[in-house]
Amino acid sequence: MKKSILGCAVAVALVNSVNVSAGGLWLNQHGDFSGGRAGAGAEAGLDDAASIMHNPASSARLKGDQLFASGGAAIPDIKFDVQYTSPSLGTGNGGDAGQAAPLGSAAYFHDFQSDRWSAGVYFLGLAGAGLDYDDNWAGRYQATKVDLLLAALVPTLAYKVSDRLSLGIAVQYWYSDLNTHLDTPRINQDREDLRASINGDDTGFSFKLGSMYELTDRTRFGLIYQSEIKPEYGGDLKLVAPGGQLVPPGSEVEVAAKSELTFAEYVRFAMHHDLDEQWSVNLTIGWENWSQLGEVPLSTSNRGGAIPTKWRDTYHYAWGAEYRLDKRWAFTSGVAYDTNPVDKEDRNAQLPVDRQITYAFGTRYTISDTLNVGGYINYIDLGKSRIAAENFGGQYQNNGLLVLAANVSCAF
Repeated sequence: MKKSILGCAVAVALVNSVNVSAGGLWLNQHGDFSGGRAGAGAEAGLDDAASIMHNPASSARLKGDQLFASGGAAIPDIKFDVQYTSPSLGTGNGGDAGQAAPLGSAAYFHDFQSDRWSAGVYFLGLAGAGLDYDDNWAGRYQATKVDLLLAALVPTLAYKVSDRLSLGIAVQYWYSDLNTHLDTPRINQDREDLRASINGDDTGFSFKLGSMYELTDRTRFGLIYQSEIKPEYGGDLKLVAPGGQLVPPGSEVEVAAKSELTFAEYVRFAMHHDLDEQWSVNLTIGWENWSQLGEVPLSTSNRGGAIPTKWRDTYHYAWGAEYRLDKRWAFTSGVAYDTNPVDKEDRNAQLPVDRQITYAFGTRYTISDTLNVGGYINYIDLGKSRIAAENFGGQYQNNGLLVLAANVSCAF
């Protein structure tokens, strides 16, 4: 009985911390050419198969068969500055908590030799997080490690209603995996902390709807809607006790657990406009419904409940420009801004993000009429991300992410 009660208590703490990490996890760049302008205008259509990753309707302006692939890496720099703590927690700052991660995406497009119908398929990561703090840091009761992945395989279909208007749909078959760790304190302060973890995965379906309107040969608009994604992580909660009365020293207790996270639905509107033969400008604005997060259901084998959250909706803005030097070389630059989803009193060390500012630079080289290569560099400033918990608080003196990507696109 004591084991079950303890397991349920740890599960509540784990899901609460993971839930806080759900905000701000949507990836805004997918390795394609628009990443060099912070994703600005991508929903208004690109010139290769990567276009379907942003707006399924945009493939209506492409011709033939096209293939796209990208690869890269995300390199974080995350370190906490402890400003207050209790004697039992100590003053450890968690060290360099960021974990580098590989990135990649691929897309294929086919036009059926039709003036109306076109289709494609793509694979990419939709969201993710990875952190690994030192074991003895002051925030170890909030988090010591988290790995969260959301990826999808997505077929798309587009229909050209008229010469100017196109509609599209993407059906997302997604997979999500969660693995998170934290410490839980002993009632007896002379004993070591308990170490708890929960892991689980889930699959399911979601969708994206898109439309694109070509006002002129130089100006086009895109509008997309992404449905919410709500994985249910059914797995095992594992409790490791270095020693003590509740469980034998060094043993493990496993309790079946289930929890949910909500990746918010969002809407984005984008514009692409060619100023002349060399310059173009791009704009994206968006809304993400994080206030729908509400309460996160939680249950173990013999307990159930819900974790309240205090999220608010966020807004996304991106602006970028493209300069075509000649028939071979093109260069891009842009900036994006995402608003803060949570106050410092409710923020958790599992994902130290408040407002986000992305600075982007990129290039593309056209090898032939059917082949081009490119790449970009992004730096994402994740803000101070202040935490004001009851017995622990501070801010991140380092909190940024460097993203490098290279890509290739071919038509045949």
